[in-house]
Amino acid sequence: GEVECALGSKLLDRIDEINLQKRQRALAVIDALGDCPELIFHREESTRHNYHLLVAQVVNGKRNIIISKMLEAGVQCVVQYYPLNRYDFYKKLGYGEADCPNTNQFFDNMISFPFHHMMEEDTFAKLIVITKNVISKLQ
Repeated sequence: GEVECALGSKLLDRIDEINLQKRQRALAVIDALGDCPELIFHREESTRHNYHLLVAQVVNGKRNIIISKMLEAGVQCVVQYYPLNRYDFYKKLGYGEADCPNTNQFFDNMISFPFHHMMEEDTFAKLIVITKNVISKLQ
């Protein structure tokens, strides 16, 4: 409604500041988890990238275990980007056997960490500590 539009219009005045802050926070998390070879993050040097999501590839085949252990520790990670050819609707249309090896590899190994502009600094710190702890226990 009108209230949401007014708020959105006001936030647009700060969009560059918000995007810069999101980028800095994402890169700080990526750098802090750089000693976890099981996680590969996409790092984009362009300042146009604001890290809408904080996504990593899990290279040890333990993505689901990591998600479960993160949840036990109080951090809810998710899997996103479900490939279209895996939806029943598209399978019924005959697109279930699509040859999309990169899409399948990405989806089958990706993890999305909690990340949004309003997260507090201590929440980011906890995310880093918990992630390192979970990863180290799985080595």
